[in-house]
Formats: sequence, C-alpha cells, structure tokens
Amino acid sequence: MTSGPKQSGQQHWEEMAATGLTDLSIPVWRRFCDELHQSILRDWTGGRHFASSLKTDLFDEAVGEGLFGWLSAVSDRVEGIDVSSGIVAQAAQRHPGLIVRQADVRRLTDHPTDSFDLIVSNSTLDHFEGKQDLPVALSELSRTLRPGGVLFVTLDNPRNPVVFLRNRLTRPWMGSSTLTPYFMGHTLPLAELSRRLTACGLQVERTGYLMHVPRLLFLHACRLVSADSWAGSALLRTMHACEWGNCLPTRCWTGHFSAVLARKPIR
Repeated sequence: MTSGPKQSGQQHWEEMAATGLTDLSIPVWRRFCDELHQSILRDWTGGRHFASSLKTDLFDEAVGEGLFGWLSAVSDRVEGIDVSSGIVAQAAQRHPGLIVRQADVRRLTDHPTDSFDLIVSNSTLDHFEGKQDLPVALSELSRTLRPGGVLFVTLDNPRNPVVFLRNRLTRPWMGSSTLTPYFMGHTLPLAELSRRLTACGLQVERTGYLMHVPRLLFLHACRLVSADSWAGSALLRTMHACEWGNCLPTRCWTGHFSAVLARKPIR
C-alpha cells in the first residue's frame, strides 16, 4: 500500500484481514450489531423461509458471529461473498456450514440471473471509492434476485451529523484512524436509495433507520467490558434501548444507517 489515504479496493481489505480484524472484533459491540440487524430482518421478512440466501460481504462473520446463524435458520442454503480472500477464509473458519466465495458484488459473474430468494447487504455498498459503483452493485443484486425474492440493504445515513462530518473531514485519514479504521465511500440518502432500487425494477416495501446509539461513544465503551460480564450485559441493554430513537421525529438524523427492504416482482 502506498503512503497516503488507503483505498477501497481488494488490497485494502486484504490488508485489513491480515492486520486489522483483531482490533475490530469487539465482542459486546459485535453482539449489538448482530442482534440489531437480526431484529429488523425478522420483523421485515415476517417469518418467511427462503430456499437460497446471499450475504454480500463477510466482515461480520469474520470478526464475530455475524448473521449466519439467523440466515441458516430461515434458509435452506446460505452463501456469503467478499472481495477479500483473507476475510473469506476467516469467515469460513468461524462458520463451517457457510458457503463462501471470493467475489466482487459489482460483478457477480459466477451467479446466474434469479439465483437468490433473499439478499442481505448490510453496509457493503458504502465502501466504494467511485460514485458509479454503488448503483452498479444495486443493479447486480437486482439481477441475481429471484422474482418474489427480497433484498435488504443498509447504507451509512448521510443525514446523520457524525456520518456527514466524518465523510468530509477525515477522508485523508480514511482507513488509518480510530474514527475510520477502514475505507468509507460514497453513500445515498434513504429517498435516493429507494429511487435507485425502484429504477432497478424492484418494489420498495419497507424503509427506516437503525443504530440510533451514539456510535463512537459506545463503540469505544464496549472495548472496556467483557461480553459475559454484568457491565457488558448492562451496556448491551442500554444500546438496544437507544433504538427507541426510531420512534422519534429526529430518527432521520440520529440513525447511523438507512435501511430498505425491496421485492422483485413476479413476472
């Protein structure tokens, strides 16, 4: 890697897999993130069972339990992809039942059209360097989704003040600071994400915001406690309680992520 800002491509994530994942494997924080996403997925998919599911990156599964447990409970077949061979290997080691493949979500050349009934893409598509990459990836995900299948997407919420400032003030240090330990790329507001998915031929069914907890404060607090301690359990409950922010008119500013569930119409 050359000096200066780290880039968003495969080399960056290979270096993260080789040197940086241990520092990001924070048990209480990882449990909170996993439980938060599982909760919204259970609610939005309504207990449906899927024949084949895809997760569009394996970072969560490489640093913690991730979403594999939930996906395997609601799917006959679960596949996960990642651009980094190192992250793929670490996720496969943690989860032997997970079908893994090194692949770029912008070019799913090994995946035929209409491959999956459920695609989960939680904060995968907001790590690209080029603005054109995000809509390209959405188009690929729409292509590989079966008619009647659903796509769940989250992106960093650019209306959140922390995200807004981070993406404007820290770009020279992206991938090399505690504020941004990995590259953060372009993102879209919730309304624009919905419009992009509609343009791909999908029907938007649910939209919302999640992770209303003051992220930086609690992320670093989680480093100080053990997951199986009383303090860890109390911190976890406090973080989940912050999700009541989703009931307030300010949710479009407090939510760290925008979320959309979209369905591919049956022909």
